[in-house]
Amino acid sequence: VKVTITPTLSVSIPEDTLSLGSMSVGQTKVTSAAVTVTNDGSGVNETYSLSLANPSGWAASQTAAGQEIYVLNAAFSNVVSGVTWNVAEHALSTTPVACTASKFSGDQTGTSVPYNTARKLWFQFKAPTATSVITEQSIVVTITAQAS
Repeated sequence: VKVTITPTLSVSIPEDTLSLGSMSVGQTKVTSAAVTVTNDGSGVNETYSLSLANPSGWAASQTAAGQEIYVLNAAFSNVVSGVTWNVAEHALSTTPVACTASKFSGDQTGTSVPYNTARKLWFQFKAPTATSVITEQSIVVTITAQAS
């Protein structure tokens, strides 16, 4: 008997929205809660990749906030105090970037996450230093998985 099992990759994220509320230009704020990211595929370890979609009128930076430019950092950590925020390691971009031992890591990583294991993902937002956009903005973050 020969058999080939094809694993299914899947990520479960029960929270669909985190709100930072009102902020001032140039302000930095960390989410008050984490998003729970669970490997609920079919039994293989997964390594995550993260990306974002810019809202209308703003652009993400991987270095610093500026006029109409924001920084959204993300890190896997059991507790937010387990993260030392650093844009070089934590800033999201519109291109998917794979997690590594240091990329998007706090006291947890998004690499080789075992089946049925959850990780907490925290966000830090650095508001534009100047903006003409005064309506609420939504930044969509995408998490994809690959077998590892």
